[in-house]
Amino acid sequence: MIFLIVSKPPMPMDGRRPDRNMNEVFGVLKDELQLNATQIEELKTLREDFFMKESKLAKTIKSQRDSMNELMFNAQTDTFLVKAVAKRVSENEFKMEMLRFEQAKTLKTICTTAQMKKFESLVIDIRD
Repeated sequence: MIFLIVSKPPMPMDGRRPDRNMNEVFGVLKDELQLNATQIEELKTLREDFFMKESKLAKTIKSQRDSMNELMFNAQTDTFLVKAVAKRVSENEFKMEMLRFEQAKTLKTICTTAQMKKFESLVIDIRD
């Protein structure tokens, strides 16, 4: 019997997927949505701002999870403290989702109705 071990590459500290090239995704959006020059610049600015904020939150969440793991496995586990850290993690995960929602709302102001319809069919494939 042969077993294959498949593992995902570790998530980089900046929170981005290691298998996704930002330029590749942007190129797909530009071509498929037929963005004009103004839309291209607005979308670049939106994505750069999003990734900066996402990276900061991802680092915070990772640090909090690391702290929680240390607390859970030390000799004198403080349940109250573990729960408090877990709550902070969940609050930051919520912030991350709201950041994505805000990005989507802004995208809707950049694209036309027809472009957004096309985007709906692309979103799962290009999600980053």
